[in-house]
Amino acid sequence: MIKILTLGCLLFFFAGCTMINSSSSLAYVLYNHEYVLEVDSVALERYLPHPVTGELIDTRQIVIYRIKYISDDYEVMGYIAAPADFMDVSYPILILNRGGHNKAGFGDWTVRPQYVGYFAFRGYIVLASQYRGGAGGTGTEQFGGDDINDVLNLINISESFYFAKQDGVFMYGSSRGGMMTYIAVRMDNRIKAAASWAGVSNLFDAFNKSSPGMQHMLARLIGGTPDEVPEEFERRSAVFWANEINVPLLIGHGGDSDRRVHTDHSINLAEILQQYERLHKLVIYPDIGHDIPIEFIDEMDEWFRKHSNFE
Repeated sequence: MIKILTLGCLLFFFAGCTMINSSSSLAYVLYNHEYVLEVDSVALERYLPHPVTGELIDTRQIVIYRIKYISDDYEVMGYIAAPADFMDVSYPILILNRGGHNKAGFGDWTVRPQYVGYFAFRGYIVLASQYRGGAGGTGTEQFGGDDINDVLNLINISESFYFAKQDGVFMYGSSRGGMMTYIAVRMDNRIKAAASWAGVSNLFDAFNKSSPGMQHMLARLIGGTPDEVPEEFERRSAVFWANEINVPLLIGHGGDSDRRVHTDHSINLAEILQQYERLHKLVIYPDIGHDIPIEFIDEMDEWFRKHSNFE
């Protein structure tokens, strides 16, 4: 596979476009990583609203790339974003796990790259996977199966970022991405602190309360129903192995208006973590639905600052 680096404008301005010089260093590091196959700059309008909070992002303050990288035997698509001054200021690394699934682009970062860029705007170097099979990548996602490697391999890539803070990474995911976050922190001690919004912690319960169409999709990706492959559903359900979560974990959820993932997923997990005396914090926003409120993002920033070794 020949590596491709698409040169050109990173950020669009009102008149023409400008390349921020420091961005070429990030492209160079990515281009020379053994597991990165392609690096393409992403052009954004000057001001973009966050897709959920509506907060305006000044895209002159960030750089963002779409990448193709190797994970197991697959070519996986993803995004990397950073503050524009990342060569002058050392920022922590955040792995961002999206929700949804690949069918019809549901949950696709491609339709909202500013969501990835938003966390760079807040002071992180961000890596986000589309998971295998998504956005033109090869393979098929498994909804928390071996596709968890697509997340963990982003940590491997981030270790080449000599300009970043390198004493572990942070991780955040929402909905299905929360489930991916729970699985990842169980497996990889390089994650120093994590946060989940409306995360799925019991896939048996999620399956049983889903529509027939969603149940069919889950059975197809996981390899069967809960009755047919209970071990696979347990593998993806943090409530069954919460005692193996050993990182500071912030758990956030909305109220009963969240029709996608019931609040019980977060409440029950927090109760089990409490039984095992695992470091965690549960925050419930009764008037919020499935979409993450900016107040929780502020809470997450504080959680990461509190539970890091960064100076």
